[in-house]
Amino acid sequence: MAGEELLIVDSVDRDREGLRRFFDQKGFVCTAARTGPEARDYVTNKFFPAALIDLDVDTPSAGLELVRFVRERSRQTAVILLTSRRSFEGAVAAMRLGVQDVIVKAPDQVEHMRAAVETGVARYKARDEGGELHRDVRTVLNDSFKVILELARRTYADVSMAAPPMRPKVLFVDGDGDFLNALAPLVTKESWEILADNSGGAALDRGSRERIDIIVANAELPDLRGSMVIKTLQAERSELLGLLYHRMGAEGHIDRIERGQVDGVIRPFDKPEQLVNAVKKLTGELATKAQERRLIQAFRAEHTDYLRRFAKVKAQIDNLIED
Repeated sequence: MAGEELLIVDSVDRDREGLRRFFDQKGFVCTAARTGPEARDYVTNKFFPAALIDLDVDTPSAGLELVRFVRERSRQTAVILLTSRRSFEGAVAAMRLGVQDVIVKAPDQVEHMRAAVETGVARYKARDEGGELHRDVRTVLNDSFKVILELARRTYADVSMAAPPMRPKVLFVDGDGDFLNALAPLVTKESWEILADNSGGAALDRGSRERIDIIVANAELPDLRGSMVIKTLQAERSELLGLLYHRMGAEGHIDRIERGQVDGVIRPFDKPEQLVNAVKKLTGELATKAQERRLIQAFRAEHTDYLRRFAKVKAQIDNLIED
């Protein structure tokens, strides 16, 4: 176990330093925290395969809240709860939170602590090594699905060719009517269904009533921030693509937003044509995704059982990696 990181959390200086010296001698790299907030900072900025946490750090039973924080922040950390009093309720609560062991702080329990820490670290290492294999398997599955999709694309090409062209619904949101008027002649020749609103509230109302494929919004609207409008509508419909533009000019830029996150930036943004070209790129992506959906539907119609088994195996691998 030489070189493995260990977090020790105990408000009693003598106990904390005694544990630190003991585990230092056993080859662990120890980080000792006197308070819960100090421990939270360590856990936030660093991963520990194992942690020893006193039940009564800061105040009686406050260690349970720290255990909950560590478990939520780092599920792979093996947590061992230490207590100077035999608390049945505390032990039960700790076990429910997922601690590996509850050990009474006493000289004759030090070797038990060492064994518990080493067991926790060994389990982490085993999971980590297995995780690499699981990630490799998931990569192979993803690559296999890409091959299947390409074969389907060749086999069912007639399905895509027969489908009518997509007419995406694009919503422009800007309080500046002059800018919307400047965009109008640039989009009239496109096969889009164009919608326009002059406020964030109106855009939210429209988005709740009808399906929109792309939303294009000014970052600074009269009533709301454009980013909030886009992310709110994307939370309701994850497939919605968004463009957020900031101050047209040398310092301007356009953010591509997908699933509530900025997924690319176009800069500089100094003419309306750049915004229209960005929308064209998104409509191309939508057309590609629609084509792939049609291909998968055609493939599924003939190979339902195979796809069901494929999805089941992939889900099992994903769950193993997350655990």
